[in-house]
Amino acid sequence: MTRRLAPLVVLGLVLAGCAAAPPGGAPERTRSPDAVTGKVWQWERTVTPVETIGSTALERYTLELGADGRAAMRADCNRGTGGYKIAEGTIAFGPIAMTRMACPPGSLDARYLSDLQRATSFFVEGGKLYVELPFDSGTLHFRRAP
Repeated sequence: MTRRLAPLVVLGLVLAGCAAAPPGGAPERTRSPDAVTGKVWQWERTVTPVETIGSTALERYTLELGADGRAAMRADCNRGTGGYKIAEGTIAFGPIAMTRMACPPGSLDARYLSDLQRATSFFVEGGKLYVELPFDSGTLHFRRAP
């Protein structure tokens, strides 16, 4: 009886060890405000259940979250600032004051700003910032500005 149980015990320990160990090379995920504040982020795209939209002109869509609770942003041809609140894994933007230049046709400025205003949570993984919208309605993807 002991001979039959020994291989099962060893197999169980091996499987438990595999389940507990993180996969090799998997990026670390953090929800710490320190991971996002004081940096300039460039918006790459927003992924929703029905579409993916984004710009190839990443330098025209930026977000900088100051440690003082002020955010500075660029939305294509417009720039703005506003307050925000951040805690472990959560983020919310207050009113955003923006310039009102008429951007060229095809600009995503209104969509980008609208999505930022709806933000509810965030995380950083693999050096990228992900800002989540309510009710699984989408995620904004950002990369660090060079």
